[in-house]
Amino acid sequence: MKPEVLYQHLENLLEQLDISMSYENLSDAEGRALSGLCKVKGRRFYMMDSAKGLTERIRLLRECLTELDLDEVYVLPAVRAFLEKGGEMLKGP
Repeated sequence: MKPEVLYQHLENLLEQLDISMSYENLSDAEGRALSGLCKVKGRRFYMMDSAKGLTERIRLLRECLTELDLDEVYVLPAVRAFLEKGGEMLKGP
């Protein structure tokens, strides 16, 4: 699976879990801000540092998704394998 396609599937999983995605340039933030899951007024958001490259974004989303309960959502078998294998990048068309 191409990295761009994998990333889209990971973003879709967030949507299925009712988690909104936001891209911010966190390197310009005062203090130290990191990509990650947060809760604001009862809603969950994933703040992604827009300065991160695709490989790092995939790693960050994988890290987040492996901590969430995915039993109630459909996860493409190839994506589930990626999440369970410790983050090895999937290859193929």
